[in-house]
Amino acid sequence: MAKKAFVLVADGSEEIEFVTVYAVLVRAGFLVCSIGVNISDSFARLSRGVKVIPDVQSLDPETQLPDLIVLPGGAPGTKAFEESGAVAKLINRAQKEGVYIGAICAATKALVRFGAEGGWKAKVTSHPSVQEAVVEGGWEYSQDRVVLDGKIITSRGPGTSLLFALTLVETLCGREKREEVERPMITASEL
Repeated sequence: MAKKAFVLVADGSEEIEFVTVYAVLVRAGFLVCSIGVNISDSFARLSRGVKVIPDVQSLDPETQLPDLIVLPGGAPGTKAFEESGAVAKLINRAQKEGVYIGAICAATKALVRFGAEGGWKAKVTSHPSVQEAVVEGGWEYSQDRVVLDGKIITSRGPGTSLLFALTLVETLCGREKREEVERPMITASEL
């Protein structure tokens, strides 16, 4: 049975992080659903102007949980996630029910806020621009490119998006599936 993933998207989400995660998960056989969060139109206008039409226009925090929820970064997109009660409720439900949660770049800051509301913490990484907020939130911080702590997976930014996405695949589907997806993409590790 295919794994299911939600990839949230808001106005100002980072293009590379959103598209890379979405595409790699699809290549790995996930049923991926992009979900708009407080978008101002029928599409999300990402941080560099790319327009994305989400599979689902708005988030229902009571929806059936998938195997994985991913929050791409981008400062304006992260702010939209942080300000969304629906996202907070979804992420805290997911954390309580043992669903994998991924955040990259500035989106780690949103996890800190949700964790404060839900009473949980993790060891994480993030974009350097939000490191101080993460540390002030009392979370253990790492400079590693990708950090896995329990069911929380975080990464640093656009340049680590592919590694992050492949780590999501390996964590949820195993090393063999990661290699199957990675090999035809001719990643740097394959050169």
